[in-house]
Amino acid sequence: MAHVVAYITGHGFGHATRMAAVIGALTERRPDLAVSLVSTAPEWLFRLNLSVPFRVRARALDVGVIQRDSIHLDSPGTLAACARTQERQDALIEEEAAVLRREAVDLVVADIPPAAFPIARRAGVPGVGISNFSWDWIYADYARSLPSYAPLVGAIREAYGQADLFLRLPFHGPCDAFPVVRDIPMIARRSRRSRQEIRQRLGLPETRPVILLSFGGLDIQGIDFDRVERLTEYLFLTTQAPPRPVANLRAVALDGLRYEDLVAQADAVITKPGYGIVSDCLANRTPVLYTSRGEFAEYARLVEGLERFGVSRFIGNADLLAGNWRDAIAALLGQPRSWTDLPANGADVAAEILETFLRPGLPGRGETEPQLLRAVGQATATQCGSPHS
Repeated sequence: MAHVVAYITGHGFGHATRMAAVIGALTERRPDLAVSLVSTAPEWLFRLNLSVPFRVRARALDVGVIQRDSIHLDSPGTLAACARTQERQDALIEEEAAVLRREAVDLVVADIPPAAFPIARRAGVPGVGISNFSWDWIYADYARSLPSYAPLVGAIREAYGQADLFLRLPFHGPCDAFPVVRDIPMIARRSRRSRQEIRQRLGLPETRPVILLSFGGLDIQGIDFDRVERLTEYLFLTTQAPPRPVANLRAVALDGLRYEDLVAQADAVITKPGYGIVSDCLANRTPVLYTSRGEFAEYARLVEGLERFGVSRFIGNADLLAGNWRDAIAALLGQPRSWTDLPANGADVAAEILETFLRPGLPGRGETEPQLLRAVGQATATQCGSPHS
């Protein structure tokens, strides 16, 4: 029985949900696959999105970005925490490599902790990354104002340089620390239910638009729910209870539904752009009212994707927190519905490539770049630094 270990950053929910989609597609190709997930993302999130047997180990290999809430981040605190993690990294690599050898792991997949790749190399197994960005790109912006942390960015790039292959998703950054890159389609969750069925199961009326509030598992502090309550022409949904009851806001339990079902039935989603919610809204053709999310380089690429392929509108943080939503929602719902077709089979494409690494004899640690690309069925490499798709 082959064994794959997935190292997944605990930052937000998008990394966990897209890795779950990839693992689910991979186990369809290899039903006997043993799966271990190493992450600080909540186990219930994996249970919700992955129906095959798996084991979870809660361990942090990276920090992500420290946030006070969904739209306010702490860049100095993030770099300080990353530096502390880096100080312990050699010991962590040794410990994890020993676990991989003891458990006879065949493949490491990561989204996208840097340490995953030195771990795979030390354990003597292939290491494949999947993401639309890398942490060196995010932290480089922070280190410009805190130059004492610049060596941290270099250390992260060195770790990424030990990856055997990087599967780069649309709306991506440069990813130029990875030696071998292949572009793949968007990973997204499409609802398999009709809008009518979902709304019936949730007991939602058809008499007013339904707006989903989605902020990646993080609260937003300071929303004026008194003003939100005055928007009686709309019904708002959330999976997180507000600080007090709000007449036109309903906290819902999924109860047999999946999160993409909530996205699919909504007339619009209010969110801060993260890969998971952006890809889900594009795949289910749901309009997006988005706000800024602080100093995070990925933000601009995701907004470009929303504007190119979706239906979207911006609302500033001040208006979002003040509950001044009426004009922005009305304008969004009044926009023309013009959707550009965007392939969303990235999980299947990634699974096909990963399954190649599990075949006896192909490919292996130490393959040259041309050998590796031929082994995964790619005629030419897409080099880092190319225009994002």
